[in-house]
Amino acid sequence: MGQSGKTIILCCTMDTKSCEALYLKEQVEAFGHEVRIIDMGMKKPSPPGVFITQAQVAGLYYEQIVSSNIRSEAAAYMIKGLKSIVRQLYADGQLDGIMAIGGSGGTTMASAAIHELPLGVPKIVVTTMASGNTLPYVQGEDVLLLNPVVDIQNLNFLTEYILRQAAAVMNGMICCRPLERGKKKAIAITCFGVTTPCVDRCAGLLQEEGYEVLIFHARGSSGGKIMEKMIAEGHFCAVLDVTTTELADEVAGGIYSVGPRRLREAPAHGIPYIVVPGALEMINLGSEDTLQPAQKARTLYYHSPSSVKMRANGAEMKELGEIFIQRLQHSRPGMTKVIIPARGFSSVDMPGKVFSDPDANQIFINEVKYKMPSNVPVMIQDSHVNDRAFADVLVRELLRMMPKTQY
Repeated sequence: MGQSGKTIILCCTMDTKSCEALYLKEQVEAFGHEVRIIDMGMKKPSPPGVFITQAQVAGLYYEQIVSSNIRSEAAAYMIKGLKSIVRQLYADGQLDGIMAIGGSGGTTMASAAIHELPLGVPKIVVTTMASGNTLPYVQGEDVLLLNPVVDIQNLNFLTEYILRQAAAVMNGMICCRPLERGKKKAIAITCFGVTTPCVDRCAGLLQEEGYEVLIFHARGSSGGKIMEKMIAEGHFCAVLDVTTTELADEVAGGIYSVGPRRLREAPAHGIPYIVVPGALEMINLGSEDTLQPAQKARTLYYHSPSSVKMRANGAEMKELGEIFIQRLQHSRPGMTKVIIPARGFSSVDMPGKVFSDPDANQIFINEVKYKMPSNVPVMIQDSHVNDRAFADVLVRELLRMMPKTQY
């Protein structure tokens, strides 16, 4: 028997998966929890016993949804309502965990709402999409996808077993000790393979100073995007953003772009923030067979069979400098600093390496050095990003920015 008094929200399309939803509800409630169903169905009115009906989710858009012949349009309206409801339930203390069952449509709607919740809230989706590309549904967050093996179209011995598993997992997650910040102050660092020596040195030095270090692999949703969300949720006392390669992907169509939120949360929340153009010269593409002709004509680095890197040119480096300025310029004085390693931004950006292009790097350096407002100091170091001396400077400067009570 689980802890009593916990409330689990179950999102499902009751017009297509009511039998499976009610079975899952019964299994979770057998552990002593209360399950409340939110109906995401779009074609039939909600049956009795639903906590939040289809009409309530749809809100003002109900008539447009039920009359629409374009499924994606109707789903977009449902997502708006669903996100708002989930946020409000959590704020009101009426949501301790969330579950969903669905195919592609239901999973898309439910996962959009699930991402409104902070880290640490138990999240489980039983979905046929678990065996394919899961990035749109997980997005680097703590969402557990459970593959039902067969389609969720009826109750049978296998589907019932998977749903019982889902119920047991949710009970275990609910009973687990909640996510808590450690006793030590936590610092976030971004990393890539080509900046690892710098990150390793910085992490070790900060740990010696008594800080807990969380390292994010700067590869999009599971890197910079989730780090920015955790900054906004207040998990960190400072950020050492060594690896900003995701911005290059934003500029030049790479695969790890996380959009305009990148670089914004630390300045918005006024915590010490050091930004480095680590791997900024590197645009992350897919496998060789996905490259466009124009990309094949550029300077490339074949990192692995599934990953080709493209060197940012001068125009792109200038645009990256403009993004640094645009997103950092409103930082509180003394809280943000840009530190640039003039001798190279990654392990493949140095003399004799494939991405060595000092002229392109200098365009970025000049843009930031001469145009960044005075409230954001810019330091140019005569070193490479992976030099021990550069890591030492990063840690020294970050510690200087910390409130005296923190170290």
